[in-house]
Amino acid sequence: MLLIGLLWITSWINAALSFNASLPANLTAKASLAKGAVNFRKYVSQHRPSFVLPNQQVNLWQKTLSYRFLTIDWGGEESQRNLVKSPNSAADTINENQQQFCSAVPEIVAEQTRSQIASNLLPPKLIQSSSSHQDFFPNKILRSLQSFFYYTQPVKQSSSSALPVAVVNRDAGNYEVWVNNHIVANLPNEIVANSMKQRLTQLVNSPNLDATQLRPALVDGTPALMVGNRFLFGVDQQITRESERSGDVLAIEWVNNLRVALQAPPLTLVQGQMEMYGLQPSQTKLSGVASWYGGYFHGRLTANGETYNQNELTVAHRSLPFNTYLQVTNLQNGKAVIVRVNDRGPYIPPRSLDLSREASRCIGSETTGVVSYEAVILQPNAPKMTLKPSTLPNKPAGELILVSDFN
Repeated sequence: MLLIGLLWITSWINAALSFNASLPANLTAKASLAKGAVNFRKYVSQHRPSFVLPNQQVNLWQKTLSYRFLTIDWGGEESQRNLVKSPNSAADTINENQQQFCSAVPEIVAEQTRSQIASNLLPPKLIQSSSSHQDFFPNKILRSLQSFFYYTQPVKQSSSSALPVAVVNRDAGNYEVWVNNHIVANLPNEIVANSMKQRLTQLVNSPNLDATQLRPALVDGTPALMVGNRFLFGVDQQITRESERSGDVLAIEWVNNLRVALQAPPLTLVQGQMEMYGLQPSQTKLSGVASWYGGYFHGRLTANGETYNQNELTVAHRSLPFNTYLQVTNLQNGKAVIVRVNDRGPYIPPRSLDLSREASRCIGSETTGVVSYEAVILQPNAPKMTLKPSTLPNKPAGELILVSDFN
């Protein structure tokens, strides 16, 4: 009876703590019960002769209680908070976010880290959907039990405690989309993030999901995430402009993050680009010295009439036809990237390729500036893709139409 009484008292104390945490700042001082509750919980954690001592093994009763009762998930806010881990450093953020291709040089990363670390350490906010249910009293009791008892072995959480798909807001322009406790994408606003969340929720709930079918593609010229020939999500110009990164690289990274979240192997950068552009190697190879250009030329017209964007995967060559794809490999480190010819140059011997800044980052030549390279000219081996309305009968919505036009 004494134990039952203590459990009952603790549950009500925890409920009072939860109520006090939700009060406005000007009213929290009136909730003096919280101080007493904190002292009581400290007392319990320091003096526990009736429970488990630090060097004492957990007996069958304790295991039964912890696994049969304390692992039950009632869908409250606490289980949802477990979905998101606040990073303690920029390195943790990179490791948790994604396998990032084409990163800036370490000096630039360190400078960005100092300016962003404060926002990264802010408590994340889980964006709730309208259908999410409210926490209720039994959940408070169970969380009180977890706080009340001490175990030498951590209490395991059930697999249902993590939301399959969720949106987390860290600051005004950073909305993270999570799948199975893995960050899939960073998006600039809540509307776009919720749109991706809706599509990914349908994906993970599909009974016949094959994660190995996840791949990048160009759909009507826009980088996209695909499941086989089914359109999933596009990386539009707003996303690339806000992130100041190549939409092609973002699409491959997001596909990889989603594949990892769904326990499928990720793609390399070149594998993703080959899949996205529908290319295959030819027998023609080039070699020489490659440099890169950006900054001053960013926003100016290229030789084929496009606006030069240093964040895209392009290259300048003196004579190759425009829109020729090259797989360029840095001979110093073996890193490779696929680039598209859209400009003329360079005109400083012995340089024969002038890469965009993003392409130079992909092969690790941003710092050195000039590197020896080997390149393979690539040829198209797949039709272009479009989402234009189909005239075919019984065409499923969202099904891609393949256009056999390589021009």
